[in-house]
Amino acid sequence: MSVLSYQDIIRELGRGILFHPLKPDSVKACDLCLTASEYAYAIGQQKRLTIETESNQDQPGKEKKFFYIPPRDTALVWTDESVWLSNRFRGPLYSVVELVSEGLGHIGTRVNPCWTGVLCIALHNVSDKPIRINVRDVKRPIAYLAIEKLSSKYSSNRNSDISARLDLLRGRPNRHEIDDFFNQKELRWMKDDKDLLKKLMLESDEYKELRKDFKDALLGFLGSSEDTRWNRVSIIGAILIGGLSALFSGLTYFNSSHQAPAPNETPTNTTVTPSSTK
Repeated sequence: MSVLSYQDIIRELGRGILFHPLKPDSVKACDLCLTASEYAYAIGQQKRLTIETESNQDQPGKEKKFFYIPPRDTALVWTDESVWLSNRFRGPLYSVVELVSEGLGHIGTRVNPCWTGVLCIALHNVSDKPIRINVRDVKRPIAYLAIEKLSSKYSSNRNSDISARLDLLRGRPNRHEIDDFFNQKELRWMKDDKDLLKKLMLESDEYKELRKDFKDALLGFLGSSEDTRWNRVSIIGAILIGGLSALFSGLTYFNSSHQAPAPNETPTNTTVTPSSTK
């Protein structure tokens, strides 16, 4: 099992990984940032948490949204991002140190292979004061999602869990707002529609910009002019071919030098005649 890097994640977007909506800086060194949506449910208070607003200094004219997790309570927080992983990957979730230092408990869960939909993350406020959670704030995410490549493929192409984990609200009061939101037909990409999720991601400006930046970085490594790029690609190709050639030559020599005698081969007997002494 290995962990995907920044470059690996970008290469897999659209193939083994779907992630929408992408935001600037959604992809970190070896993680994807998960941000809070407007939908969170307090287990202790048994109700949806109230969304508050304030002016956004970074984006004049737009409001910044947030909510508070009550003291000594657990909130089920649905992510703004929907995720799909193929049967070659799984995704452990990790806590954000800043939020933990304020009083949130550690996160210990994962995304299974073939999962499709938004994530429901339980955030435990173990402190005696309310903890603020910003909505859709990639600078202050609620968790980091690492992507691990399995040593062998998961045997099924189907998700074994319930999408969006709305089952966690079963039997609880004041859940209708959350149910009504996620059950909207046009939002089925948030639950179990992988094809629509892929379409929305591939058509998004954020995805196109991310791929463009990745391509520009690769071209920058190869050189600014077309001739330089072709020369460097040729050199890399020659090195790879030379390495393979040396490997095959070594294997051929090893096999020939350690070849066993043929089964029908008869050893040659050499008769030694003693010398006479005069």
